[in-house]
Amino acid sequence: MTDPKEQTHRGLPICTLGAPGHGKTTLTAAIAKVVARIGAIHTNGDSDFEAQIPISHPIREGVGITYRAIAYETGGKLYIHIDCETHIDVVKMLVSGSPAIHSAIWIVNAVEGVTPDSEAHLRLANHTHLPTVLSFLNTDGIPDDDELIDICQQEMRELLNGCGWDEDTAPIIVGDARKALDYRGDSITSAQWQPIVDLIFAMNRAMPAPVDTARLPLIMPIHEIAAEMKERVSVRGDIVQGQLAVGQAIDIVGKGDRIKTRVLSITEDEVCVESEPDWLSIGQVLCTPKTVKSHSEFTALIYLLTHEESGTHIPLVENDRPDIHLWGIDMPAHLKLPPSLSLLTPGAYAHVSLTLDLPLVMEVGTRFEVKKMGSRIGIGVVTGVV
Repeated sequence: MTDPKEQTHRGLPICTLGAPGHGKTTLTAAIAKVVARIGAIHTNGDSDFEAQIPISHPIREGVGITYRAIAYETGGKLYIHIDCETHIDVVKMLVSGSPAIHSAIWIVNAVEGVTPDSEAHLRLANHTHLPTVLSFLNTDGIPDDDELIDICQQEMRELLNGCGWDEDTAPIIVGDARKALDYRGDSITSAQWQPIVDLIFAMNRAMPAPVDTARLPLIMPIHEIAAEMKERVSVRGDIVQGQLAVGQAIDIVGKGDRIKTRVLSITEDEVCVESEPDWLSIGQVLCTPKTVKSHSEFTALIYLLTHEESGTHIPLVENDRPDIHLWGIDMPAHLKLPPSLSLLTPGAYAHVSLTLDLPLVMEVGTRFEVKKMGSRIGIGVVTGVV
């Protein structure tokens, strides 16, 4: 069977969201058990999800997220299913985009209902613009006809609708994750497995196709000006998405007016474009014409690193002036915290507004780092642009 590492180009990273003790890991294990019957599990020799060792994944140097992962294939889609250990692991995963989650399954335990952590996870998914969120109401031994089930469903639906997900795009599947996992038979029509089968079929219908970044519009930040000559400038940088070819028409965007130009030559580590000297600078972006814009004002989710993750203990306050590190440069910004918050401390996160001194290329989902006094103190993701 093909190693999932070889299939990451078509794998779809998804995650489970929900409060501690609501059954995220149990549900993920139950999905794997049913998929083993109707699809295919991709492992490195161990098909028992619960036996897998948690992985510490480096988001950035010195920053990690602990999660369990399993790869399975069903309905023609390969899912890379991430199950984080803690609430803050979920925060770091969604803010950092590492791994780059595309959709989620939100699980709520009917005994406790929608707790603050449950709601926080769903709002994080909303802020980070996950296109698809499927919901699972874990009955946890409560009879199907119990009034509590109806109350929980109504509570979940109100929150889903408030975040823009309706019944057609975000169905609520009702079932008992523990009973599904403990079921010793192999009938996919059994009462224990039927809700899991319904969830898997809903995933195959609703989950988006994997994104091939090579087919997306070009984004290549300028990290270095290699050489400047009359009417031509050579730059170095890494292609974030898209492709580049000699003769290709491109725009150069950021820190000022849009520059329309074309690619003159490409070597192993340099791209030469048609331009006058001093027009280009580090922090600008080569892009497909008319596809991205630069912005000064935007909203973002920011997570401040702990002392263990950053080596510092620097908070952010209202009207602070941190630097936003994006496309290889540090750009000073003006910070506005939400009205309910006057101080953002390390290990915490918030949805904030920022205004840059000069506009940089960004769109919803663009990731950046937050710096202060020369130290990296946080990570962030753009949630909206003005």
